[in-house]
Amino acid sequence: MKAVIFMTVLFSFSSFACSTYDAQFSSKVKEVMQQDDYSCLVKLDMNLSENSQSWRPHRICPLDIEVVQDQYISVRHCNFDVGDSISGYIVQTDNGLELD
Repeated sequence: MKAVIFMTVLFSFSSFACSTYDAQFSSKVKEVMQQDDYSCLVKLDMNLSENSQSWRPHRICPLDIEVVQDQYISVRHCNFDVGDSISGYIVQTDNGLELD
Protein backbone atom coordinates (compact mmCIF):
# COMPACT_ATOMS: atom_id res chain seq x y z
CA MET A 1 0.00 0.00 0.00
CA LYS A 2 2.85 2.41 0.86
CA ALA A 3 4.41 1.73 -2.53
CA VAL A 4 1.17 2.69 -4.30
CA ILE A 5 0.93 5.95 -2.35
CA PHE A 6 4.60 6.73 -3.05
CA MET A 7 4.15 6.11 -6.79
CA THR A 8 1.01 8.27 -6.86
CA VAL A 9 2.85 11.14 -5.17
CA LEU A 10 5.85 10.70 -7.45
CA PHE A 11 3.74 10.86 -10.62
CA SER A 12 1.77 13.82 -9.24
CA PHE A 13 4.96 15.83 -8.76
CA SER A 14 6.16 14.99 -12.26
CA SER A 15 3.03 16.65 -13.65
CA PHE A 16 4.17 19.88 -11.96
CA ALA A 17 7.52 19.92 -13.78
CA CYS A 18 8.41 23.47 -14.72
CA SER A 19 8.59 24.45 -18.36
CA THR A 20 9.47 28.02 -17.38
CA TYR A 21 11.13 29.63 -14.39
CA ASP A 22 10.40 33.16 -13.25
CA ALA A 23 10.96 35.88 -10.70
CA GLN A 24 9.52 39.28 -9.95
CA PHE A 25 12.19 41.98 -9.78
CA SER A 26 13.08 45.64 -9.78
CA SER A 27 16.51 46.83 -10.83
CA LYS A 28 18.47 49.25 -12.98
CA VAL A 29 19.41 48.83 -16.64
CA LYS A 30 23.11 48.13 -17.06
CA GLU A 31 23.26 47.71 -20.84
CA VAL A 32 20.88 48.04 -23.81
CA MET A 33 21.32 46.39 -27.19
CA GLN A 34 18.66 47.39 -29.74
CA GLN A 35 17.34 44.50 -31.88
CA ASP A 36 14.89 46.37 -34.11
CA ASP A 37 12.62 49.43 -33.91
CA TYR A 38 10.62 47.98 -31.02
CA SER A 39 12.56 45.32 -29.13
CA CYS A 40 15.92 45.14 -27.42
CA LEU A 41 18.08 43.11 -25.11
CA VAL A 42 19.00 44.46 -21.69
CA LYS A 43 21.35 43.46 -18.92
CA LEU A 44 20.50 44.28 -15.33
CA ASP A 45 22.63 46.01 -12.74
CA MET A 46 21.37 43.90 -9.82
CA ASN A 47 22.40 45.36 -6.47
CA LEU A 48 20.06 43.99 -3.81
CA SER A 49 21.69 46.12 -1.12
CA GLU A 50 19.82 49.10 -2.61
CA ASN A 51 16.31 49.55 -1.22
CA SER A 52 14.87 50.25 -4.67
CA GLN A 53 15.97 46.86 -6.00
CA SER A 54 14.38 43.50 -5.28
CA TRP A 55 14.30 39.87 -6.39
CA ARG A 56 11.40 37.53 -5.59
CA PRO A 57 11.61 34.10 -7.25
CA HIS A 58 8.46 32.12 -7.94
CA ARG A 59 7.66 29.62 -5.18
CA ILE A 60 7.17 26.57 -7.38
CA CYS A 61 9.37 27.33 -10.40
CA PRO A 62 11.99 29.80 -9.12
CA LEU A 63 14.42 31.59 -11.39
CA ASP A 64 17.80 31.93 -9.68
CA ILE A 65 19.35 35.37 -9.69
CA GLU A 66 22.67 33.83 -10.78
CA VAL A 67 21.04 32.82 -14.09
CA VAL A 68 20.14 36.43 -14.84
CA GLN A 69 23.39 38.14 -13.90
CA ASP A 70 25.35 39.16 -17.01
CA GLN A 71 22.73 37.61 -19.33
CA TYR A 72 20.66 39.49 -21.89
CA ILE A 73 16.92 39.68 -21.33
CA SER A 74 14.62 40.10 -24.31
CA VAL A 75 12.33 43.13 -23.96
CA ARG A 76 9.39 43.99 -26.24
CA HIS A 77 8.55 47.65 -26.75
CA CYS A 78 11.96 48.76 -25.54
CA ASN A 79 12.30 52.34 -24.36
CA PHE A 80 15.09 51.90 -21.82
CA ASP A 81 18.39 53.68 -21.41
CA VAL A 82 21.34 52.75 -19.21
CA GLY A 83 20.54 53.66 -15.61
CA ASP A 84 16.75 53.52 -16.01
CA SER A 85 14.67 51.66 -13.47
CA ILE A 86 13.12 48.45 -14.75
CA SER A 87 10.74 46.01 -13.09
CA GLY A 88 8.36 43.18 -13.85
CA TYR A 89 8.67 39.44 -14.26
CA ILE A 90 11.64 37.71 -15.86
CA VAL A 91 10.74 34.38 -17.43
CA GLN A 92 13.30 31.79 -18.48
CA THR A 93 12.12 29.59 -21.35
CA ASP A 94 13.87 27.38 -23.88
CA ASN A 95 14.39 30.55 -25.94
CA GLY A 96 16.21 32.43 -23.16
CA LEU A 97 15.24 35.16 -20.73
CA GLU A 98 12.26 37.44 -21.41
CA LEU A 99 10.69 40.37 -19.62
CA ASP A 100 7.00 39.62 -19.16
